[in-house]
Amino acid sequence: MRGLIVLAVAAVMLPCIVAAQDGAQNVRFEFGATLNAVLSDTLDARRNKPGDTVKAKASEDLKAGGIVVIPHGTKLFGHVTESQPAANRNAPARLGIVFERAQLKDGREIALQATFFALAAPEGSLSSGGAFSGGSFGGGFGGGSSGVGDMMSASRSTDDADVLGRPHAQQEVLKPSPGAVGGLNSSGALYASSRGVFGLDDISLEPNTTPGAGSSVVLANDRTVHLASGTRMLLSVQSAP
Repeated sequence: MRGLIVLAVAAVMLPCIVAAQDGAQNVRFEFGATLNAVLSDTLDARRNKPGDTVKAKASEDLKAGGIVVIPHGTKLFGHVTESQPAANRNAPARLGIVFERAQLKDGREIALQATFFALAAPEGSLSSGGAFSGGSFGGGFGGGSSGVGDMMSASRSTDDADVLGRPHAQQEVLKPSPGAVGGLNSSGALYASSRGVFGLDDISLEPNTTPGAGSSVVLANDRTVHLASGTRMLLSVQSAP
């Protein structure tokens, strides 16, 4: 009986294992799958052109069928889909990005399609504007009112201990753009339910853009879209078309 159970479990898990081993056109991610990642290079709408490679690293594991297929630290590759500095004050700068493959440490690749649900400033960045102390919730996608690329963050901590006498973990608080919901957890990762932009003044995500349907477009109410290396991202991950 035990042998039959083992065989049944193997039959369910084997397709996912084979998909990961084959490099993976057959990996099927669950609906609504998300992945925290960190941008590896600096991107700028004045410098980058459509087709330029975009690199990032997964900052958490992503499972498919109960198996980790994209481990923490996996390299992610994509490209710039559009790049346009601001033509005038009424036309925001634009930078479109999509991720399309993950490269495992052994060289195998997994095809995917990943776009943004949320963006957050690099860990430890702090602008002269100070911290946002009113929580991480707002209303309507949009940018802030300061210069492009300014990053506002702060570590919120307390000397109080919990009921067991353990000190509270530091909680990073980033100023949300209008309409942003969610925020970051105590580990500095975006919640899977987060939407919008955190800690990046004057940066927003194009409204009415459905993740997975093409690329994500980042907007800036200034001359250019500038995303520094280390920018945190919450990706909506779908199986490759």
